Amino acid sequence: MCHATRFALMVLALFLCAQVFVAAQETAGAGKTIDVGDHKQWLMDDLFLATSTNITLRVMSAAKTNERTLVSDRPWEDATLNWFSVMEDGGKYRMWYECYDVEGWPTTNDTSFCYADSADGIHWKKPALGLFDYHDSKDNNILFRQIGAEGAHSRVHGAGVFKDPNAPPEARYKAVSQGMFTASNPPYRVAGMCSPDGLHWTRQSSPICDLFADSQYSAFWDGSIGQYVLYGRVSGHGRALGRSTSAVFDRFAPLEPVLQTDDQDPPGTDLYNPAAFKYPDADRVYLMFPSLYRHDSDTLDIHLAVSRDGIHWTWPERGKPFIALGPAGGFDSGSLYMGQGMFRAGYELWTYYSGAALKHNEAELDALAKPENKRVFSRVVSRLDGLVCAQAGAEEGTFTTPPLAFEGKTLLLNLKTDGDGEVRVGLCDGDGKPVAGHAVEDCIPITGDHIEETVAWKDGADLGDLMKVPVKMMVKMRNASLFAFRFAR
Repeated sequence: MCHATRFALMVLALFLCAQVFVAAQETAGAGKTIDVGDHKQWLMDDLFLATSTNITLRVMSAAKTNERTLVSDRPWEDATLNWFSVMEDGGKYRMWYECYDVEGWPTTNDTSFCYADSADGIHWKKPALGLFDYHDSKDNNILFRQIGAEGAHSRVHGAGVFKDPNAPPEARYKAVSQGMFTASNPPYRVAGMCSPDGLHWTRQSSPICDLFADSQYSAFWDGSIGQYVLYGRVSGHGRALGRSTSAVFDRFAPLEPVLQTDDQDPPGTDLYNPAAFKYPDADRVYLMFPSLYRHDSDTLDIHLAVSRDGIHWTWPERGKPFIALGPAGGFDSGSLYMGQGMFRAGYELWTYYSGAALKHNEAELDALAKPENKRVFSRVVSRLDGLVCAQAGAEEGTFTTPPLAFEGKTLLLNLKTDGDGEVRVGLCDGDGKPVAGHAVEDCIPITGDHIEETVAWKDGADLGDLMKVPVKMMVKMRNASLFAFRFAR
């Protein structure tokens, strides 16, 4: 045997060994048990798709109401509305937003930080707060125009508001935004603010992060890691999004990039604001709604990225907008930005976005001041836990989960079938052998549209004997969308 042949065989043997090693690692990873307890689980990525055939992850674009939730109808708003946050708080819906007036544009004193509230999330009021003197009158909803002590005194821009469950009463409400600190070089950094009630705010005297970007920031307390989390814009593939964490609110390390466009995205695109938060009603769900900026058309629409830990992000259906641009000439035909926050209303999720007919580079004062170009806040509606789904068409799709350890007596599904569609579920042991009485063939097919439908087999729906015993779910579906599942006690 010649040296070349021996060398080739040796390379082949090493390659085969490597393939066996990789396969073993993948098998070991696929066999790791996931503790789902009795918590709701979203089908938004491949976490629960250990194997799959004819299954596709789909983004379910939000349904526009076309409501004009908030419009520029006050003198201090006559240039434009801007970034905003919403929150359900003690049975009331609350909003904090920025706006500009023509008179002040563009100066360091052109921004009003304002407040609105609502009893139903649809009809909003701008209450007379009596906190700020605008043109010799306090009959307005302005919280302030500039804030902070000497050396940290400036307008607020890109503010993201959240409620901190760990803070003492005097700092229960917090916000992150752009701020100017004269001792810094350059002076613009991320600023922090605190409030006891969401109306009376105090800015911290030092920057909380050495970063600057001309868009909205997102922050929240993440109880699962016991840290504050900060998201904002950073440099990467053009505009990108970064993350930092801290045990204390007053100091964050520089943000590390966690999401950016790449070669799989259209050329000449990058990301704007994060609009990121941890979804409270399901296990391991972090959501981000960045605006995708298309340089060629100068437009921005809103997309959805998801994560299980807030660090590693994926696009469930790359390129599909969560909120698309409206028709030409409409109030949201040029540029869209998601507001910070989400409400649950019955079996729906409500989010809010700002839309304008103006494109990114058209937002100059002479254009902004025209009534037809006013930026408008509007509400969109999604199915409860239904922003993403695992979907199968006319050809039957199948997927099997990794082993799951659950606490509950029944299995509930959030699903929708079309036409002759159906969904069936079987349970298997660690070796893939069907659990007696709970095979796919024993499952009573589920049809229709259900937020939480109980899975039943010929012998009933009770899974109490399998509680805390690792089992794999095998799902067979046709003309159906499966959004989430939960084992219920």
